[in-house]
Amino acid sequence: MTRSLCALVFAAVAAYASPLQAQVRPQPQDPKPVVPRTHLPPPGMCRIWLDNVPPTQQPAPTDCASAVRNQPRNARVIFSDEPRNPKLPMAKSLKEPGAPPRKAPDERPRPPAKTGPDGKPVKPDTPK
Repeated sequence: MTRSLCALVFAAVAAYASPLQAQVRPQPQDPKPVVPRTHLPPPGMCRIWLDNVPPTQQPAPTDCASAVRNQPRNARVIFSDEPRNPKLPMAKSLKEPGAPPRKAPDERPRPPAKTGPDGKPVKPDTPK
């Protein structure tokens, strides 16, 4: 009886373990390829890096907002690690160039400066 009980327990453990084998975690895939240093974006910019595409055929660097917005499924966005030059503008204006802004109604155009006979500007007289 003891032998049959041990065999029954062994069979139960074996039957229970087989579905657990199907739940094994998948092995990690190859890590994402490293971007060559020569193809990193310039400071203050980003680049869309497409998987399985050679470095010479990758899209050009762009501003980060556009890169994140236009990122396809088979790509990742590469951000620049170098600090941006503060003297350069952050990004081009996204607005279309149009008419110059209108003046406020309370602003009046200044009269042209008075000039003397020699062409130099003349100071206006101030009342005392």
